[in-house]
Amino acid sequence: MASLAPTLLKLTHMRSYILAAVTLFTSGCMLFFDDGGRRPEVCDLAEPASAPAPLRDPERLTCESFGGTCNPQCGPCPAVAGLAPIPSWGVCGDPCEALDEATCAARAECRVVRDARCAIDGNCTTDFLGCFPLDGAADPSVDCFAATDGWACSRSAACTALHVQEPCPLAVDAQCPRPFGLCVPEGRSPGRCHDQALCDAAPPACSANTLPGVANGCYTGACIPLDLCEPI
Repeated sequence: MASLAPTLLKLTHMRSYILAAVTLFTSGCMLFFDDGGRRPEVCDLAEPASAPAPLRDPERLTCESFGGTCNPQCGPCPAVAGLAPIPSWGVCGDPCEALDEATCAARAECRVVRDARCAIDGNCTTDFLGCFPLDGAADPSVDCFAATDGWACSRSAACTALHVQEPCPLAVDAQCPRPFGLCVPEGRSPGRCHDQALCDAAPPACSANTLPGVANGCYTGACIPLDLCEPI
């Protein structure tokens, strides 16, 4: 029986290598048998410590989940045909989301979001809809009035996005769609659609489905979608 000891020892080592290979390949990492301790510990995990956090869709303000990612420190990441890259949106549950309006406006990494109809009608106690994180691909050069989608507006802390509150039967507020309406510079009002412009300034060049906003007798620079205009 003593003669079998070396063989059993070899089989034990081989089984350890096979288990290591299965573990590392299922985690999406490249296998290294002996790297002198340079491989990150995360590559030794069979499963990621936690799933990626949901991201805040800047177009509808809902939380959207995306698949797991490959850690390039573990080896080359496989190319998956047809798989879109994970967007640069802010993370749901970001600390910005717990802030009040004044604190949110003072934080460079956060952005104020307002209720579009309240802001235009002017008949709400507050039009503050919430505070959300800035997009990961921040761009301070964004022209807020020219931003025609939620993502462009979310890239600059100098912009405030106006979203539309709609009836939502869902109990989880994070999954109630609040569609993007328009974008204005932070602290600026979009104005109203049907107020009279008394100043000599020229109106902005608005598309066929929008009207120039007016506040205090002058054009604000905003182009308000017709479906968000106040009742005549």
